[in-house]
Amino acid sequence: MTCVTPERSFMLRHTFTWTLLATSLASFAVAQDSVLPLPKLEACRSASHPRLPEKWHATYLMAPFTRSQLVLGEIVVDDSISAMRVKLFGLRHGSADLFVSGDRTYALASDGSAVSDCQDLGDTGWRPLDRDWLTPRSRCTGSAPIGETGTDWWKTPIEPKPSSYWIWYETAEQTPLRLVFPAPSDRLAVLSRYALSHRVAFKAVAETELAALAQTCRGARPGRGGTGPRALLGIIEGLSQARDRADREIKRLMPAVASCASSPLPQWPETLALTGLMTPFDANENPYPTEVLYDWTLRGQRSRIYFPPASPVLAQDALLLGSRGYNVTWRRDDGPVCTPVLPGTIRPDWPSRGSCSCEAEISGGTPLTPRGTTRIIACTLASPRAAWAWYTADGRPTTFMVTSRIGDQGAALFAVLDYWQWEPGHQIAGTAFAKPDQCKAPTPARVSAHLRQCATCHLGTSR
Repeated sequence: MTCVTPERSFMLRHTFTWTLLATSLASFAVAQDSVLPLPKLEACRSASHPRLPEKWHATYLMAPFTRSQLVLGEIVVDDSISAMRVKLFGLRHGSADLFVSGDRTYALASDGSAVSDCQDLGDTGWRPLDRDWLTPRSRCTGSAPIGETGTDWWKTPIEPKPSSYWIWYETAEQTPLRLVFPAPSDRLAVLSRYALSHRVAFKAVAETELAALAQTCRGARPGRGGTGPRALLGIIEGLSQARDRADREIKRLMPAVASCASSPLPQWPETLALTGLMTPFDANENPYPTEVLYDWTLRGQRSRIYFPPASPVLAQDALLLGSRGYNVTWRRDDGPVCTPVLPGTIRPDWPSRGSCSCEAEISGGTPLTPRGTTRIIACTLASPRAAWAWYTADGRPTTFMVTSRIGDQGAALFAVLDYWQWEPGHQIAGTAFAKPDQCKAPTPARVSAHLRQCATCHLGTSR
């Protein structure tokens, strides 16, 4: 188990829901004291659901709900015959080739470019992807860029309430740029089997070879490893146990991706200010403008989210001061509420101290890396959750995602944080870390019970 990161503390908005992670100011000033301009969502381009082409070919870089490995997914869809082919290539090892026709899934083997074997897995729960990936309850919550790509942010409520999944559609072409899911499902076939998927390429095509493939698989024998959802799950999970790596296919699909360089993991500067948009998992919430102020010389950190005008709450802070941390809720019509349930200030070298590793490096100049060469870092959190962090080679964070699971719904956790502005070395007034009078130090017993696991990455008790 590992400690909370600076980003992780955003999840602690209503209560200290995960024990492992992460003033004298008047309430009326809270909403006006951001150091940097805050991001915001503009009006959506359209309330109509985006519809994909009838036939298309795409590649997605997919991060799992655990730290198993990143996977490249090559997807070909032909909606005219309700068929889809999915090739999976693990960035560490393993590959799989799957074909879905109607309600049946097939496992394929190839000899060169020709399919040499087709095994019938029966009804695995997967269906060819529709042209509309949303539901009647889906809503566009606003428009804002991901990196330098303009996107519309679509939220879809799902069961169990108040869960939701998110799809970011590129504003110009209305094709899906990124997807985030709270738990594995068959809702969108392979894409909803992964926590975070980012588009590498997407294009409409005039023809596919899926009709011929359907003919090849007609009358196929049952899968040697069984049939149904369990057989399909075994194939996907088996990627991590394979010995081979499909280097040629990975290079074909994503030439910019490579193994990580031997450079150290990123380290936070002594002082910094940053802003971003935090997207929640719960369907009854929308993205929040967020600001982080950090000063290691003062042993202070304040992570603040700003609530919409109609909310009775102005803002909420994760205020980490030396060896103690506080969750501070600033109400519009009353004084702040403070609970001493957080660990102390994060250490600048938390990625090296925690259970983190670099999983891939993407060269700069691609739509995924507009700010330069980027490393994707995975960290273990409270099992089975994981965190996926994207950092540029010079240490600038761009994206941070924490995986969820069934049972987390309603816990006010966040799905993904997109960083907006980043100013290392920013000089921060000490008053930014002022502690409200309502904040009382936790009792030693409470500290020991809840926060001792965080001492690796945070200041505080290790008892």
